[in-house]
Amino acid sequence: MASFSYCYEFEPNPNWTQRFSGGGEIQQYFEGVAKKYNLDKWIQFDTEVSKAEYVNGEWLVSTQSAEGEKTTHFDIFVAATGPLHKKKYPEIPGMDDFKGAMFHTADWDDDYELSDKRAAVIGSGSSAVQLTGAIAELVKHFTVFQRTPQWVVTMSNPAYSDFSIKLKNTFPALGRMTRAFYLWMGEQYGRAALKDGLRRKIVQKICEWGLKWAIKDPELRAKATPTDLAMCRRMIMSTNYFSALNQDNVDVVTVAIECITETGVKTVDGKVHELDLIVLATGFHPNYWGIQDVIGENGKLLDEAWSDGKLRTFNSIALPGFPNYFMLIGPNSPITNLSLVEVSDIGIDYIFQCIEKIELGELKSISAKQSVTDAFNEKVNSSFDGTIWISGCNSWYLDDEGVPVTWPWAPAEYQSALKVLDLNDYDVTV
Repeated sequence: MASFSYCYEFEPNPNWTQRFSGGGEIQQYFEGVAKKYNLDKWIQFDTEVSKAEYVNGEWLVSTQSAEGEKTTHFDIFVAATGPLHKKKYPEIPGMDDFKGAMFHTADWDDDYELSDKRAAVIGSGSSAVQLTGAIAELVKHFTVFQRTPQWVVTMSNPAYSDFSIKLKNTFPALGRMTRAFYLWMGEQYGRAALKDGLRRKIVQKICEWGLKWAIKDPELRAKATPTDLAMCRRMIMSTNYFSALNQDNVDVVTVAIECITETGVKTVDGKVHELDLIVLATGFHPNYWGIQDVIGENGKLLDEAWSDGKLRTFNSIALPGFPNYFMLIGPNSPITNLSLVEVSDIGIDYIFQCIEKIELGELKSISAKQSVTDAFNEKVNSSFDGTIWISGCNSWYLDDEGVPVTWPWAPAEYQSALKVLDLNDYDVTV
């Protein structure tokens, strides 16, 4: 996402240095927001929530940290884990035998020296694309072990000049206009995924032409060409992925991996690729919403309620039988076609409306009605006809039955649905 759409609407940042800022700059922004609003003092770092149970009108939240186990009472519980937070490791024989370095992209070792190393990445999704573009030129040799090629849109990443930054500080409306533009672009991508038409055809052609223009070698281009349609899986943007693949020190291996040996990766053709470093860009377990050991009314376990693979929420944010419990970036939120920061912004505004009712004493608890939740999910599941996600691809957007776990309508409709709290949709106690 562009930097200007990757920040909160209530806290614009005119000081972004690039169209797509690096992780350090993004982290600095979020830490700055937390500090500005004195939120950092309320954050417990390195703390895992092991259990949350609704008992006698309040949530008992058990946590584990270096200081030990603790249970704290809360009136409201918001699960903001999102769908991707539990790291996924590949099941490849011999992983424990490798004598070199091996780590997941989510556990990157900043102290590892890359120069003069033979490195490889297992995977070809977003993390692998970012990694390849970042380190291929830093290592002696780089190998991409690719199972499924992804559509990648090459985007330039110009730096914002000091004058441009100063201008946006002087005239804040310019920053808001820039943010609005990128959100509008995201809306167009979002609508392209919903139905076949001009938008979808343009996106597909951009991807095809970009790949053809960037990779001249026909054999390498064939390896990098997906068989499914653009946006069927997560849309990837990169400034330098294809240029990295074109480097003489980079190989793309599409032969399946047989095992990992002490010295590298052995593929089913019998070849052993000698390596010093293996990076696992295998992502996260999809749709793993942090619902384990969440217990609602009458001892109702949330993961058991969803054990049949159907993730049922109302507007992606509330559930029946779980009072004062909310999900941020939950099932059926527009994770495929809207900035997650924007999704969070919209969700938080809605949750605050619920909190205000409780804080003012107008009600004690609120949970989505079962009938409303059932109607919402029936409407969602019947609205995916014509969307790109059911065009034949296999992606983590789909549940166990092949039904997308995303928002089937335009991103703008998500904001509209969560703009105003309607208590008629909820069971409340006063």
